[in-house]
Amino acid sequence: MESALTMVCYLYAQEKLFDHVDNLANYGLNPAAMQVDIELDDGTDQTVRFGGYTSAKDGVFLQYDGSDALYVYDLDSFSILQNAAKAMSDLTIDIDANKLVKIEIVRASGSRVPITMEQIPEGKNVGLESWMLTSPFTAIANAEAVTLVKSFFASPRFSAYVGSELLPEYGLDGDPSYISLTESGGRCVKIFVGNRLESGRYYCMQEGRSGVYELASGFDALLEVETKNLFPTAVFPVSADQTANVTVDLGADTFRLVQAGDKSFTLNGKDIDEQTAKTLFTYLSQLQFRGVAEQASVTGTPDATITLEQGGNELVYGFYGYRNDYYAVELNASGTLGGYIKAEHLAVLAAAFDQAAKEGSIQE
Repeated sequence: MESALTMVCYLYAQEKLFDHVDNLANYGLNPAAMQVDIELDDGTDQTVRFGGYTSAKDGVFLQYDGSDALYVYDLDSFSILQNAAKAMSDLTIDIDANKLVKIEIVRASGSRVPITMEQIPEGKNVGLESWMLTSPFTAIANAEAVTLVKSFFASPRFSAYVGSELLPEYGLDGDPSYISLTESGGRCVKIFVGNRLESGRYYCMQEGRSGVYELASGFDALLEVETKNLFPTAVFPVSADQTANVTVDLGADTFRLVQAGDKSFTLNGKDIDEQTAKTLFTYLSQLQFRGVAEQASVTGTPDATITLEQGGNELVYGFYGYRNDYYAVELNASGTLGGYIKAEHLAVLAAAFDQAAKEGSIQE
């Protein structure tokens, strides 16, 4: 603001060309390329119009109210004024990253299926999970992906104002990528993202708001995020210290691990010591996804089902045969498959539960 005021309050022409011109359009002044209206506190006002470039491209034509003369204003000063005027635009994005309950992203390349992450309401989680991925498949959301989004909008603002005219080179026509953020109170901000500049920034527009802006460089981390980074490596949100009731259904055999008290557990109705229970939860926490089950679909019934339950909340995992030596995982009967695990790792987990049920302990 100060820069813009300085330029208009100390306005000096580089030279005077004519005392009068008949056709202002020849100089880009009808209409003007930029117009500055000044009003002082004593009620007086002034209007200054800036037109096209001179033939040498070292200035722009200028005319002001109260005079028919045509002047040249030097290009450097005009650029400062022009940039200052753009900087006066409101660059804030009205969203609070700490209140986000839903995040939706359509990537700049690859699949056009939205990435949707939703915060789990307080008291509705089973273990360590806090956000759920509901598209392109159902899974626990990677907390790091959510944190990445929040970090980009910790100080929510655009980098710069580009202009009011939507030009083809901005890449905002048709079906552009976007980032949509929703707060707990229902406030939603949707930012359409276009082409990337050489600086690394992106052209963008906000839904319901006029004008084209720039997003800061680095947003490719969101707009090009890989699917494998949308969900955590660990299959189950439990640990030796963060426990839940567990049911392992293998078809022929079923194991039911229940926390009976603060440090007491039963397995298929029989008491087991705390250390054995912690070992079983360690096996659960160490089961990891090996990748994304690309183009896999749910058919038939799962080969195995593992259910986690806590406080009336459940996470139900179905394991379906995938590429011979793997199992693709479905969560909460969503009908979608996300990551896949090694079949031998599920077999090791099942063997640990079988041994604990038969012997009351686990031999390492």
